[in-house]
Amino acid sequence: MPAPPGKDQSARPPACGAPRYLIETWGCQMNSHDSERMAAVLAAQGMTPAAGEGHADLILLNTCAVREKAAEKIFSRLGQLRSLKRRRPDLVLAVCGCVAQLEKERIFRRAPHVDFVMGPRHLASLARLVEEARLRRHAVAVFDPRDRVLPEDPGVALRSSPAKAYVTVMEGCNKPCTFCIVPLTRGPEAFRPPEAILEEVERAARDGVLEVELLGQTVNAYRAGGWDFTRLVAAVSRLPGLRRVRFTSSHPVHLKESLLRLMSATPVLCPSIHLPAQSGSNRILSAMRRGYTREEYLSLVASARSWVPGVAFSSDFIVGYPGETEAEFEETLSLIREAGFQQVYAFVFSPRPGTPAAQIEDDVPRRVKEERLQRLLGVQAAISLAINRSYVGRVEEVLVEGPSANDPEDLAGRTATGRVVNFAGDHDRIGTIVPLRISRAAPNSLCGELPSGAPPLTSPGGNDINANGSMRRGGSLS
Repeated sequence: MPAPPGKDQSARPPACGAPRYLIETWGCQMNSHDSERMAAVLAAQGMTPAAGEGHADLILLNTCAVREKAAEKIFSRLGQLRSLKRRRPDLVLAVCGCVAQLEKERIFRRAPHVDFVMGPRHLASLARLVEEARLRRHAVAVFDPRDRVLPEDPGVALRSSPAKAYVTVMEGCNKPCTFCIVPLTRGPEAFRPPEAILEEVERAARDGVLEVELLGQTVNAYRAGGWDFTRLVAAVSRLPGLRRVRFTSSHPVHLKESLLRLMSATPVLCPSIHLPAQSGSNRILSAMRRGYTREEYLSLVASARSWVPGVAFSSDFIVGYPGETEAEFEETLSLIREAGFQQVYAFVFSPRPGTPAAQIEDDVPRRVKEERLQRLLGVQAAISLAINRSYVGRVEEVLVEGPSANDPEDLAGRTATGRVVNFAGDHDRIGTIVPLRISRAAPNSLCGELPSGAPPLTSPGGNDINANGSMRRGGSLS
């Protein structure tokens, strides 16, 4: 795995041979998949992954603009790379993804050592932009937000794990949420043809991938011809070779009973739903233009659990939206307790340029936002721990994704409900599904043990972990 930013690898030039690249990824699963696709483009150009920034001929920052803090981290990272670029002017440095789309040419003013910027729908231009940058010509590529066109086949991906494949089914968003910058950075909704999606999933299954995750900003809004999202998921779930199918992120307005019925009757469809709520207050939900009430949201959760007992929910929340009172924040806490989320992603409100909420007075003091955020996270940590403790003693099927983040000598994988399980085992189990007896629980993960005498397993086809030379800085797709 590449060394983290700020560590000193900058003094050593790349070794002779094929040019090397490093991709650093901020944000959600879609950004991660975009990085996999970028890695495949670079590999086709004869480039290989770099061990760190000091070994790279090309550094791509694949960025997220959903939160103000995330965007500012990109410029901080560019500042860290300035001295490396000064010592090695032949190094190509680029900003890709949502910050590139949002900031466009302004990036060159704040960070003139950047060679090119590229919006998220212009991955097909990557090879050309790299070549132009090598010739020392600055280049800019940004998509037109009015462009609804997506390629039928977005290109091959150099997967970061043999265990699973991300498959984009749609991009963009048409929702009017006041706080969200996605329509400005990813554009309006655009849907891939179902035949192209099924062909890509079939290719992944032939490669030995056991799990696919269908991606979209509002993935369950998918529609193409006579196809809706339920029909698409049903077709994907019938493809041979797959053991698991997931999807993210869902919007509450589009969570249909037909999808819940399908989940209840389809063993390969994981009983896990990411359903961003954003607030538990009806007044705040209305101000956000979310399109549903607190009662309607909780009714969806209850309906899902009636169809799929044990289904795991995760969610997103914004703390300190303009005008949020203490009582309205308490409504959010009560919704979290009532819904019983397995996991939440929560952030303090930050106005994003060009969104309606940026025009509203940001009247909740920063200290109040931070204090509320910590209270929310504390409430959720207790809920997550209680849920995780319920796993202890059970045997769970775990898809082994790679080395554990806690100890690279150990392994980590996920249950069908998405719980991370760390365990000791041979690395030839990566990319396989193994039974693990859950032995310990923490708020964010589980520990498991292989049954005694479990035979070694051989990994199916796929790429080595981190073979695409990318670094992930996580988040959720919301």
